[in-house]
Amino acid sequence: MDDAFTTADASIALQIATGSRPFDSRYDVSGDGSVTSLDALMLLQAATGRVEIG
Repeated sequence: MDDAFTTADASIALQIATGSRPFDSRYDVSGDGSVTSLDALMLLQAATGRVEIG
């Protein structure tokens, strides 16, 4: 994952949140130490230009 967030990044974060993929700290964009649906939402919003992350 790079600085250009995509909807695929949001999908991966959601897969991590549901346990379908192993934890990857790069997808913890909220900074709370875990990857949850909040991270997926934030990534989706960043991918569509609604928020900036970083």
